[in-house]
Amino acid sequence: MQEPMTHVSPPGPRPAPEEVEAEVEAILAGIRADGGRVTAGRRAIVRSLLTAEDHHVTADDLAARVQAEHPDIHRSTVYRTLDALEEMGVIDRITLGSRGAVYHLADHAHHHLVCGRCGAVEEIPAELLAPVLEALADRTAFALDRPRVAITGLCPACRAAG
Repeated sequence: MQEPMTHVSPPGPRPAPEEVEAEVEAILAGIRADGGRVTAGRRAIVRSLLTAEDHHVTADDLAARVQAEHPDIHRSTVYRTLDALEEMGVIDRITLGSRGAVYHLADHAHHHLVCGRCGAVEEIPAELLAPVLEALADRTAFALDRPRVAITGLCPACRAAG
């Protein structure tokens, strides 16, 4: 059985509470502009997503976190809100190893290296793969969406362990 996923590269500095609230309001304004309703549940989900320790969260992790503070918010509300935020381009969904689909804010483009043994994840800047993705689009004439890439292999610690 694999160990829980950990980050090789640490998440950025934690935003100040007023920055979190400003971002919550900006995202909720986008939901309104998209014709969606802003409910207490959606507000709690967005806030929880923005303040999560691990900035790659599963829907189940997020639902548990939200329900710990707001037991009346149903798990299906979390899933529907994540779908709406992904459709709006606020969050990205990507499969990282055996953990399944995770969500993260789409505010900075990056890709992922995922250790197939321990589950560690390292974010890599999007510009590292940009030439490869451009060549892929050129050679195939395929119009790429916002590509989100997860490359599996062995992290340095697992390689050293043999």
